[in-house]
Amino acid sequence: MNKLLFIMLALLPTYIVAQNLHTVGEDFQFVSYLIGNGMKEEATTLINNRKADCDSMRFLKAYTYYNVMELDSAAKYYTAVGKNSPLRTESLFFGSVANLHLEQPNIAENLLNLVDDTSAMVRNLAMFERAGIKLLKRDFKGFEDCMKLVDTNDYRISSEVAEFTRIKKELQKRDKSPLLAATMSAIIPGAGKVYTGNLGEGIATFLTTGSLIAVTAENWYKSGFYDWKTILFGTLSACFYIGNIYGSAVTVRISRDALNKQRNVQILYNIHIPIRNSYRR
Repeated sequence: MNKLLFIMLALLPTYIVAQNLHTVGEDFQFVSYLIGNGMKEEATTLINNRKADCDSMRFLKAYTYYNVMELDSAAKYYTAVGKNSPLRTESLFFGSVANLHLEQPNIAENLLNLVDDTSAMVRNLAMFERAGIKLLKRDFKGFEDCMKLVDTNDYRISSEVAEFTRIKKELQKRDKSPLLAATMSAIIPGAGKVYTGNLGEGIATFLTTGSLIAVTAENWYKSGFYDWKTILFGTLSACFYIGNIYGSAVTVRISRDALNKQRNVQILYNIHIPIRNSYRR
């Protein structure tokens, strides 16, 4: 009897773990179903009611938060998956991507350094992601150094490597200059807007500012400098003229920032795709 009791007690932890894994497996299937059918709030509600008391559940929470774009929580739970878990490598990759979305490239890079899987597939994927991080940081030399170590024949990343190369070339092109745009608008009102690619705005600015200047000049000629109409239209002309110069410079900055954000989105997308394809669930 004592021997039977001893065996039961010895097997109890294994039974508890098995039951826990079974529960996590069922939750994972249900969460995947909810997410796949666009029921993200329901998936989040389900997972919020689960305790993160094992690596499998921490991974499931991270997986759910990642798919509903609650990236702070996703990064937290991905990095909480233990070193001995079979889900560790996958968690580090996705945790790294989550931190990139949170504009934390240094943390993302540090997580990649924790990947201890030495298989060729994993090493190549990690080096590829490092190259992407260098591109996000506009570290072109670092990007080239990483790409030298990437096996570009890897079918998982071949398309993304070509995209990285294209984006790098675009990033290295000389951007439009705010100073030049302002100078052009100072010489010819609206010219700076045309330079930035806004032809309609440039023409509208030229016609509006030019008309006000013409009306001011006409009133000055007919009624003198101190006439109220000369002062009124002169003030309006000055405001539109200065605004046209400032607006041209600002338009370049806004356009440049928007383009940089667009490129970053493209880089993040190309980092994510090979990782997602390598760990399909």
